[in-house]
This record gives sequence, C-alpha cells and structure tokens, in this order.
Amino acid sequence: MIISSNVVSIEFITNNIYRVYLSPQGKFSFRAGQYLMIIMYKLNNRPFSLASIPSEKEIIELHIDASKFNFYASLIIKHIIAKNNINIDIPYGKAWFRENSKKPIIIIAGGTGFSYTRSILYAALEENSNRDISFYWGGRIIEQLYNLDELQLLSEKFNNLKIIPVLEEPKLDWSGRIGKVLNVVLDDFSSLIEYEIYISGRFEMAKIARERFCNERGINPEHIYGDAFEFI
Repeated sequence: MIISSNVVSIEFITNNIYRVYLSPQGKFSFRAGQYLMIIMYKLNNRPFSLASIPSEKEIIELHIDASKFNFYASLIIKHIIAKNNINIDIPYGKAWFRENSKKPIIIIAGGTGFSYTRSILYAALEENSNRDISFYWGGRIIEQLYNLDELQLLSEKFNNLKIIPVLEEPKLDWSGRIGKVLNVVLDDFSSLIEYEIYISGRFEMAKIARERFCNERGINPEHIYGDAFEFI
C-alpha cells in the first residue's frame, strides 16, 4: 500500500546512521519485524526495516545507515532531507514477530541491522514482559552498537531480558564479549531446540547462522526468522 508520509524529524545518531521519524497520512498496518519501501522515483524503491512496532499508530521510526559505502542509502537520506513529504510502500517481509508463542527468544543483530531486531524486541516485551529474551548485538567496533544504552536500560527494567554486546575489535576498557557474534551464541547454548531466533545482518552471516544453529545445536529451521532467508 502506497502512502504519503510527512517527514517529522531526521536525527544524526552516529557513524553515518540517521534516525528518521515519519507520520503516514492515511491508514496503514504492519507486523513487528516487517519493512517498508521508500519510493524515490518510478521503479526505484528501497527497503528499510521498521524500528517501531504496530501499536505505535501514528509514527514510523527508521534507522538508515548512510555511510559512504552505502550509495543508495545516502541517496535516500538526501531525498528525505530535501522534502517534507515522501511516499512509502508498506508492508513487506515474512520474518515478522510470531505472536502467542511461549518459546524463549534469541535475537541477533549484526552491525547496523539493529532496526529489525528493535521492532522484534519491543513487540515481544509488549506481548509478554516475562518471556525470556537474549539479545545479542555484534559489531566490529563499539560505535556500531549505537543504541546500546537504550538496551541496557531495558534490561534493568525487565529481569528476563539479557543484553549481550559483542565486539570484534574492542578498546582496552571493553568489559563485554569479544569475537564473532555467532560464535558467542554457540558458546552460550549447547542446544537451541526449544528456542525461536530472529536474526538481522548480512546475507552471508544469516546463511552461516542457519547452517550452524541447525546442524550443531538442533534448532528447527522453521524457528529461525530473518529477511535474508527470502533470498538465500
């Protein structure tokens, strides 16, 4: 569904990442974990995960990594900054949050793939604040974990929520986990049979995760969710 949306605000977070708030001018719906398309020109649409959740009826939150290595995202940011109103096409994606499940959840964000996992996390807490959730966020350097403070505050509010940041190249004062995020998950769980996993990151990361989690930890592949699995 194509909807005209007002640009409410654009905030520079860090490391070329922007937080964008949109106010759609019309009825819309989506499930936590889905994404939308920002329409720039005819046949030139770009997907972005929704960082917000469906109960936030009036505002859509997006996180856009507009680094020099992400040419199209940089064009999108310039497009948004230049306009007070843009068109979006919503919703897309099959890796949405599965409601009414009692399985414990593992959420894995790779680098700047946080927006998808944020939506999943908040939806899960909203549905059942007592559900066990382990949230892993892996990055090369600490600057890539740009919303870590928000997650740590949540973990203080919800005793069932564990936040596990993982860095590949930490600074000397880093007290968290070190290495590849998938290896850390494998170190922490001898079995994943009873879990649901939501993962966001590069396609190659998602592919390796599915193979290793299924073959080495016994999880049913139908209980691993991520946008990448529609394409690999």
